[in-house]
Amino acid sequence: MIKFFRNIRQNMIKENKVSKYLLYAIGEILLVVIGIIIAVQIGNWNNKVNREKLEKVLLAQIKDELSSIYGDIESDLHILELGTRSNFRILDYIQENVSYADSMCFDFYWLAKDEYIYPEASVYVRIKEEGLDIIKNDSIKHILQGLYEGDFPRISKGNSFYPDIEAYFSEYYQKHFEPNLENSLKFEATFPTDTIQFPIEFKDSQGQNRFTTIGFVPLDFEALKKDPKFKMLLNRTENYRYYKRQRYSGVKHGIEMVLRIIDKELAND
Repeated sequence: MIKFFRNIRQNMIKENKVSKYLLYAIGEILLVVIGIIIAVQIGNWNNKVNREKLEKVLLAQIKDELSSIYGDIESDLHILELGTRSNFRILDYIQENVSYADSMCFDFYWLAKDEYIYPEASVYVRIKEEGLDIIKNDSIKHILQGLYEGDFPRISKGNSFYPDIEAYFSEYYQKHFEPNLENSLKFEATFPTDTIQFPIEFKDSQGQNRFTTIGFVPLDFEALKKDPKFKMLLNRTENYRYYKRQRYSGVKHGIEMVLRIIDKELAND
């Protein structure tokens, strides 16, 4: 084809048909330009189609990633709620001046229990590498950015606004408590996706029956009830736990919202 056009040009030049040659040259240039434009348009269209397909894949993957984080948040939130319940129970024990009962060891355990999420972010990182504009829905884009760059760090280990409750109690517990080793005491709690039961029985490497127990037993419960430092710890940690529960609940709501929007987007495919 190129040889054909070249021959036409050469014949026109030999015949001294300059005007016709110029018109032909312009036409040839226009053909080349039109060809380039068509090629670019096809390339852009292919790129758009590929990015739309990739968007659907990434939305499905981020849905799975967020669903996993949501499960962790639900479990952690339940642990925080157990801590709040135990905090108020222990306050009642002190105010009502009750005698120690073995089952109280579980309240002292949950009182000092804390949890943090460790959010997986590989899909969100991939989305950022592709460019956030790959997500066409602005609501999804803005909520994802708020969750991953604002909310998740605030409830992750080492980034929380409030002290780690276990670390906050650690020094006091080492001085005033001992671990519960009584395996006849039973504890059970139902979590959103599981039920935990203690003690847990297992066999060691020698085939002997062993037990994993939970709970902390005060060395002197009567002295503990009168200790102003312990009362201060109760008050402060419940404030920390309250604000942490509020943040967890807000993040949980944000995930629920964006998952609903993602489901609608995927259903429109």
